[in-house]
Amino acid sequence: MNKKFLITTVTHGDEGFAIPVVEKLAKKFNFAWQKNNLKAFKLNNRFFQKDLNRSGPGDPKSKIYEEKIAYKIIKKASTYDRVIDIHGSTADCGVFALLSEPSTENIELAKKFDVDNVVLWPSMRTFDAPLSQFIPNCLELECGPKDEPKTANELSRVLNNFLQNKLPKSKQNFYIVTGLIRGKIKTRMQDFQKVKYKGQTFVPLLVDQYPGIKCYTMQKISYTLAT
Repeated sequence: MNKKFLITTVTHGDEGFAIPVVEKLAKKFNFAWQKNNLKAFKLNNRFFQKDLNRSGPGDPKSKIYEEKIAYKIIKKASTYDRVIDIHGSTADCGVFALLSEPSTENIELAKKFDVDNVVLWPSMRTFDAPLSQFIPNCLELECGPKDEPKTANELSRVLNNFLQNKLPKSKQNFYIVTGLIRGKIKTRMQDFQKVKYKGQTFVPLLVDQYPGIKCYTMQKISYTLAT
């Protein structure tokens, strides 16, 4: 790896768990990294004025902090060959790759990470969208539960293997997000474990992560379609 590889952290200010992991790896490997949302990070809040990961493509003239820095981050990150944006979740989702722009290049990039699951989640938006949607050859690594040591250890393992060019040991599972379920649901659900609810069979994602949303729903994609 060289300096044309960039890792970004704290796009959300309450996701500082990744910083010690990246700092340690940066001493061993040659890559660039940065903290995206410094104001939110100092407050340990998800955002300062607005969700940075819903501020793309940004606006350099905006009075909203996140919209202004979104433009700068995207412009800078787009000069790198590969970009990984690390996120944290309260859900028990492990470490998985998320593609808000599931291009051929991004799918091929995801295949280089030793993670079991790859989620295709096209935002279908041209504004107020994820940063990774506007950065070529970019994906997000979602990690949860974010505050548990096992998650940081798994993130370290995944990044370390990638930086050493170690390919996944087993075939990955590919999913696409198809919708969401709102409200308080008594049915037990677990990320990446198929469930049936009200006649609908799906794979849950980010269970109980967001207020008012039980989970996002996914369907598994044939591996041949993602190859």
